[in-house]
Amino acid sequence: MTENLQGAAATRHAIITAALRLFAEYGYNAVSTRKIADYSNANIGSIAYHFGGKPGLLIACAHHAVQAIEETLGAEVLQPMDDDVTPEAARMELVGIARLLVMPITNRSEAEDISAFLMRYITQRSEAFDLLYSQITGPLHRHMRQLLGRASGRDPDAEQTKILTFSIMGQSMYFRICPDAVKNGLEWDGFQGGECAKIGTALSLSINGLIDAYADHVPA
Repeated sequence: MTENLQGAAATRHAIITAALRLFAEYGYNAVSTRKIADYSNANIGSIAYHFGGKPGLLIACAHHAVQAIEETLGAEVLQPMDDDVTPEAARMELVGIARLLVMPITNRSEAEDISAFLMRYITQRSEAFDLLYSQITGPLHRHMRQLLGRASGRDPDAEQTKILTFSIMGQSMYFRICPDAVKNGLEWDGFQGGECAKIGTALSLSINGLIDAYADHVPA
């Protein structure tokens, strides 16, 4: 799709793609608009014209990442869980989402840059963090804790359910946040289909065990 962009749309996309990589690698404060313009082969004035400046460009990058996440996970996982979901279906969906979180975020050419951008800005307070939390992290956590509550028979709004949901998200996201550590530890060259399938199997064992333990847990 991006191959067919022309004119202003192509320039805008080139700037966002460049900024995603540079913001992810160096951090917002270390990247100048001149560097972004040079990297994207765009006129420096184009950044102000299309985005109003560097702050607006950061937010545009966050919106770009949100769109990629929605393409990968599906917009439904960012909505409240349906009331008629059965415990078994909730269990299966929860495991399925955890598996998806390990997979490449998108098939787009800038997939790795989007992933790196997300991993940096979901952990650092900024306007980008606020946008990513309100549109991705928060809604995804809500959906997953509702699934966990249904699967285990526990209150989805209980503090312990929320904590356990973050632990499930953390298990999956570690493979995206620290890919080099995982590749070194497992002596893998990368995360291809076979490697992701092995991670998915491990996540399934872990999450199913967590659900069963939480269902049987007797509060102190």
